[in-house]
Amino acid sequence: MKYRVETSPQHGRGVFAAAPIGAGEAIMRFTGPLLEPPDVDFNDYHLQVGERQYLGPSGQADDYVNHSCAPNCALQDGLVLTAMCDIAPGEELTWDYSTAIDEAGFAGFPCACGASNCRGAVRSFRDLSATDRARLRPWLLPYLRAKYFPD
Repeated sequence: MKYRVETSPQHGRGVFAAAPIGAGEAIMRFTGPLLEPPDVDFNDYHLQVGERQYLGPSGQADDYVNHSCAPNCALQDGLVLTAMCDIAPGEELTWDYSTAIDEAGFAGFPCACGASNCRGAVRSFRDLSATDRARLRPWLLPYLRAKYFPD
């Protein structure tokens, strides 16, 4: 395995590269039970994958991949965490949560990523600036791409 779960300075636990990971390399698939509200515990790990569909916690490493406004990974081919650049051993694996969230009225939560381009909060894709939406377009989950950029 090229990753390990350990303490993260960003948010309790995180996932870190245990070996070099090359740009474009598939790292892990996100899994978990498919849920719809009201069965989603929004105080637990969950990932929005459709308008009213969420993956619940898997109990695996995918539950601990943290957010960054300048991520080194993205979800591709559905729910496969993929390296956006070369990642050295010891680097924390991160992805931008706003490429999955599309909840009306989502209050968001403070971001602690520390990136120079940090937005200060994790928000719903619909609430991002036009510039951020355009930048994130290639990394959107399929349901968001179809909704916001139907080609």
